[in-house]
Amino acid sequence: MTSAATPVPVPKEEDATAAQQPSNDINISPADALYDKCVERSAGTVFFQRDLSNMQVAETIAELTMLLQELCDRHLMKLMTLDNEPCWKLRSRSDADKYADALLPLIYGLC
Repeated sequence: MTSAATPVPVPKEEDATAAQQPSNDINISPADALYDKCVERSAGTVFFQRDLSNMQVAETIAELTMLLQELCDRHLMKLMTLDNEPCWKLRSRSDADKYADALLPLIYGLC
């Protein structure tokens, strides 16, 4: 009795390359994913709920609201209104850091 050797599957070249390169999307939070999609738009874009919902980062309006609140809390987005409709505008990460640093003394009464 002879047994046939089972061939070992050879990974495709693209599979091997993908396995060697770390993916940037592995540990990204949904809020950061939404921010990154917004950054792809032209500078100064004003985002309405329908625009942000169409990016398909959040599955529900409630989830989208939580993501927007997180981005506003981190000073990465600014909540505004236009024609009595809520809208948001992006801040750069460096501007958000400056804004947060400027507010710390006010928040903790260090002035």
